[in-house]
Amino acid sequence: MTDLLRVHSQAPTRSSVAAQQRYTLYRDTLRRDFINACGYCGDDDERADRSTFHIDHFAPRKHFPDLTLEYANLVYACRFCNVSKSDHWIGTDPATPNDGAKGFVDPCTDDYDAHLGRNADGRIVGKTDLGGYIIKRLKLDLMRHELLWRARRTRELRDQIDGLIRAYRERERPLPEYAKLLERFYDLTVMIEDYELRAVPR
Repeated sequence: MTDLLRVHSQAPTRSSVAAQQRYTLYRDTLRRDFINACGYCGDDDERADRSTFHIDHFAPRKHFPDLTLEYANLVYACRFCNVSKSDHWIGTDPATPNDGAKGFVDPCTDDYDAHLGRNADGRIVGKTDLGGYIIKRLKLDLMRHELLWRARRTRELRDQIDGLIRAYRERERPLPEYAKLLERFYDLTVMIEDYELRAVPR
């Protein structure tokens, strides 16, 4: 388990914010604090209609209405994770999210990485019994999470290809055949990505 990657490429945090009259008014700040990605699965909202990303109450407001407006209790979450989590909570204390084997872990804490990680294929796996419980409850083993992670890694590799091509061109030498092939691949993926982004409502 020591070679597992982190679930999030960048760990989410919560900044200090002024109190709001409605929790929905925290949305922009929450999205920024969570690096535009779901706090639970790490899927980003770049290729999704952002309206499908929810504001989750970590300790559910159904059980703990006094925490409805507490920014420290909010999580930027994709609809898959938020719907799966729903109002589930293992006890009656909002400060006790788990019993060590069942329950949840706040994704803004270091404990999240202690219980969950990603294998080399991008699949979210549990490091502990609690991690396994979270995966089952939130359905973090859905193939979509793995595929979206791979798509992000592919874009990172594509950017590296762009860097290599630019380096060749700066030398003012003819591109070798393999570099021409990489350039064609890069151009095609950019065209596909542009189409995907235009197709997503903003």
